[in-house]
Amino acid sequence: MRKIGYFLHKSLTGRYVVKIINLDKPLRLGSRVYNSEGRVLGILVDLIGPVRNPYAVIKPLTTTEVRQFEDVYVR
Repeated sequence: MRKIGYFLHKSLTGRYVVKIINLDKPLRLGSRVYNSEGRVLGILVDLIGPVRNPYAVIKPLTTTEVRQFEDVYVR
C-alpha cells in the first residue's frame, strides 16, 4: 500500500477530507482508500484545492471510525 496523506475531518455531507502529502504518483478517481490497518474507508471521488497543496474527498463505504490525522493509503 502507498501512503497518500492523513485524515483531517468529516464534511457536513458525510464525506472524508484527506490532506494529500505524497504527490509522487497521480491519484485516480474511483480508487479505494484504506486506513493503516488495511480496512477500506471509501472511494476517492474528488481532488480539491491548489495543485501544489491538494486535498482528497473520500466517499465512505463503511462505518469504520477514522481518527484525526490517521494515515490514509491506496493500493
